[in-house]
Amino acid sequence: MRFKTLKLVVFTIVFSSINKGFSQAETPTTFFMPPKDLMAVNIQYLNLESNLSPSQDVVLASGTINVNAFIVPFLYSFNIDGRIAQVLVTPTYGSMTGTADISRLSEGLPEDIPNEFEFINKSGLMDSSVWLRVGLLNAPALGLADFSQYNAKFQMYALVGFTAPTGEYNQGRRVNLGANRWAFRLGLPMVLALNENKKASAHWEINPNLYLYTNNNNPFAGETKRQTPLFVLNQHVSKYFIPKLWGSVDLGYQYGGVSQIDDLPKGERINQLAGGISLGYSVTSAIKIQSSYGRIWFNESNGHMFRFLATMTIPSKSDREMLAKMKQNK
Repeated sequence: MRFKTLKLVVFTIVFSSINKGFSQAETPTTFFMPPKDLMAVNIQYLNLESNLSPSQDVVLASGTINVNAFIVPFLYSFNIDGRIAQVLVTPTYGSMTGTADISRLSEGLPEDIPNEFEFINKSGLMDSSVWLRVGLLNAPALGLADFSQYNAKFQMYALVGFTAPTGEYNQGRRVNLGANRWAFRLGLPMVLALNENKKASAHWEINPNLYLYTNNNNPFAGETKRQTPLFVLNQHVSKYFIPKLWGSVDLGYQYGGVSQIDDLPKGERINQLAGGISLGYSVTSAIKIQSSYGRIWFNESNGHMFRFLATMTIPSKSDREMLAKMKQNK
């Protein structure tokens, strides 16, 4: 019975937190408390349509930017003074295309002239990120055996991170895969257990974040490009229907991030609301798959987001040996 309980823990919770989002949003179950001494790797595909560049340094007043990203995060959980901690490293490769709405500029022109034109078509490395979170409240560092018996309570974490300018950048292009500047992140993720049923658990994740940016000293025009802080709030309500299958309702909001070059007029403000649903399934105790779909509302336009990912987790050597012994003795 104990062995089945431990496997259930692996099925339902172990390192769903590897899921790295894009456009400043992690996927649901990202901040569930994991056991310590676990490694995980994730393969993720994301298709995103909005009015933002991948690094959110360019906001279109009209038109859309389409991003296809391949993200491979690596994550490890460990113990800091009795508190659970996680570090996540995320390299990203992708492509983007974009169109601008010129209908207001084309009035009076022949009808065969399109109202939109494509201005981006680029593939390569994007900016990569690293973040660390540490438990502040009700988030102890537990081995797999103790973790399986732990009754989750309201949890709070401190999160710090940065995004490095590893993406491709060309001063001659207004919109790039990289932003040519650093971004720093401060977050306070929280998780509230909505029931005490471990086989059909339900949770509410609340994740407020503030992003701060350094200057881009080699912008498309002028000498210095600055960007104001960006506030991001993501929420997910998730429910396990059976131990291997769960779903969630997702909601996110972003506000701020106004760019300005020298003393030129300020750019557009990021003001986006997004909502969607996700579905996850545990193929084995070590492999999980997940897909999400959502709509994005910005300016007078709508965009979309589709994500698919697969996660493989690797328990510590001692936990693997314990599970093997329990399997032999069951």
